[in-house]
Amino acid sequence: MAVKPTARRMSSWADDLRAIMQGTQILGRPLLWYVSGWRLGGFFFLMVLLFPLYASTTFINVAIPVAIYVMLAVGLNIVVGYAGLLDLGYVAFFAIGSYVQATGTFGAIQVNTSTGEVRHLPVLSFWLLLPLGALIAGIFGILLGAPTLRLRGDYLAIVTLGFGEIIPVVFNFAPFWFGNTGMSANPPADISLGGSTITFSNPLDRTPFYYIAVILAFLVILASISLRDSSLGRAWVAIREDETAAAASGVNLVRTKLLAFGLGATMGGLGGVLNAAYVQAILPTDFSFYISISVLIMIVLGGIGSIAGVIVGAIILRFIDVYLLGQINGAVHNSGLVADANSPLHFLASLDFNTAKFLIYGLVLLAMILLRPQGLIPNARRRRELKGEGIAADSLSAVGVVEREEHDEGVEGQGELDQTVYTGPGADAQGREG
Repeated sequence: MAVKPTARRMSSWADDLRAIMQGTQILGRPLLWYVSGWRLGGFFFLMVLLFPLYASTTFINVAIPVAIYVMLAVGLNIVVGYAGLLDLGYVAFFAIGSYVQATGTFGAIQVNTSTGEVRHLPVLSFWLLLPLGALIAGIFGILLGAPTLRLRGDYLAIVTLGFGEIIPVVFNFAPFWFGNTGMSANPPADISLGGSTITFSNPLDRTPFYYIAVILAFLVILASISLRDSSLGRAWVAIREDETAAAASGVNLVRTKLLAFGLGATMGGLGGVLNAAYVQAILPTDFSFYISISVLIMIVLGGIGSIAGVIVGAIILRFIDVYLLGQINGAVHNSGLVADANSPLHFLASLDFNTAKFLIYGLVLLAMILLRPQGLIPNARRRRELKGEGIAADSLSAVGVVEREEHDEGVEGQGELDQTVYTGPGADAQGREG
């Protein structure tokens, strides 16, 4: 079926812009070189560090949950984007990290619901609970991955969905975590530096907590980039593309899948610890299925497997959820066409855009599927797959072909970015088939 011209034009605007930036030379280098790779990432990170200097308190409070969800999206991208394992229960690791933080700082557990008997525990430091929560969540990720090694596709999604639903129920009905009354969690303790004190518990100034969230998100992103470029990352991609071929090539499926589940869960647990310290009170109902779906939508929107795309998708959707929908509610409900009982649009006065956010997300995803199915910032492999590019010649075997992918780090001085090099028997020094 032919693609509509309008959709084709709208889906290629980014490629046209990329070609223009590649052709524009500044000081002997294409403009694309200056705004790609580590240079763009370094500039973005610098702007994020300076953000509290020019942003209001409201936007700082918005940026903290955005940074937390960037961590969650990058972690889930390891499982879904790298290894190709559909995980619909990612919220479970987020909940585990949150309850580790709450249990460690609350200093008590409930041992008898009928008598209200409470057993006191030592209060632990936030800096100790960060790695502890990540470690415990990672262990549960491995425990989830172990019985699902033989499952693929929809069956794997169903099992992980069940795990994500079970964990909040356990926290709700097990006596240790005070059931549906929830638990409080303390923020990090104040830090004294010389004559000044860094306070994390001041609700009017969350700048110190903002820097914790940004630094942790930055470390998670660096870890994800390192994993992507490692032999383990290539093994994940091999499993994603063809599990049978990966096993025949020597990839240990058991270990590789377990590492994907474990490392993704570790990052989710880290985000959970940070989330509990930020909100300072958690309930089992806070960890519903919609969190897993929201994080998955962030990955699909930004580009599955693309770190830059995942970050952009998380920022966009979380900003819409935390800030923009509330502003739309106020603007619509207070407008003259809605507020007046006799106005033709008064039926919108009972519409809460916060509750309709998944309808909005669905429309956004539908538009992405029609106009740009590879995501806002796709990785090179997925872009070529969807466009039918980069296919090896019929005369070359799959073993003898190595694809040079264009990475986000940028390519210097190359006119042809996507190249196919033959490395099989009889190849000469330039990679031509002899």
